[in-house]
Amino acid sequence: MKLEERVAEATNDKKLKNDLIGEYQNFILAAASKTLKRSVTTSDDEYIIAMMAFGDAIDGYNENKGDFLGFAKTVIRNRIIDSIRREAKHNSVPFSALEKENSDGETIEFEIHTVDKSDLKWEIESLTEELSNFEISFFELAEVSPKSRKTKRLCFDAVNYIINNSELVDIIMNKHILPIKEITDNIKLNRKAIERHRKYIITAVIAITQDYPAIAEYFNMREV
Repeated sequence: MKLEERVAEATNDKKLKNDLIGEYQNFILAAASKTLKRSVTTSDDEYIIAMMAFGDAIDGYNENKGDFLGFAKTVIRNRIIDSIRREAKHNSVPFSALEKENSDGETIEFEIHTVDKSDLKWEIESLTEELSNFEISFFELAEVSPKSRKTKRLCFDAVNYIINNSELVDIIMNKHILPIKEITDNIKLNRKAIERHRKYIITAVIAITQDYPAIAEYFNMREV
């Protein structure tokens, strides 16, 4: 029996669900470790978060979401990210910790008193790793970004169409490809332009749909 078939049965079978969680313990640990960029063990709080997320992935899975393990990995990752952000909101860093000295040796103080822990830095590091699955470098975005207003509008239309079609998002996240034919068959966009800006469109979709709020602002095209 395929894993996806077992997952479908497990949604109504608590024992089978627990069996799957136990059977895929190493997968859960690996997914949590990759998200956190450090080793996670069964004694860590993050393992509990990841294990519960795996259970929720079983309950929320359907065949339209692609292969189950790819879907579960995304659920685990997003759940851990949410946990980190909730914790960061309660652990702000005083700006005095970031004070600098000028050339005269005088302390330069910040006017704002607190700042959340490195959300943007964390997002960039995490997104950079995720984009490597697509052979995309985060730091080449400036080169592949649309320059003209017309091309920006085209990319905006493509991204908007994709993020409102969960099946297309699943294809991108699980197969690591941009479903160009599915896009151009449904909306009238220049295929060659889509192909030229493939990296930009994929990055925008990931940033918007996979919980990268700070980076997603970069793709804000409301004024296009």
